[in-house]
Amino acid sequence: MQLNKDDYTVEAAMGGGFFAYYMNNLLCSAYGETPDEACENLEHIVEDFVSDMYMVEEYV
Repeated sequence: MQLNKDDYTVEAAMGGGFFAYYMNNLLCSAYGETPDEACENLEHIVEDFVSDMYMVEEYV
């Protein structure tokens, strides 16, 4: 899943590194040593979240 720049924000962490947050769901966040790594990790988190949501809908 490719995220648009409007879909997330990246902030520097206090101890070094970066956090990326998905704007539509702040529970989806990821850490990385660089901003690009944080965004890549966030893409994986969002993919997993969407996949899990589809599994929940199948059982409801």
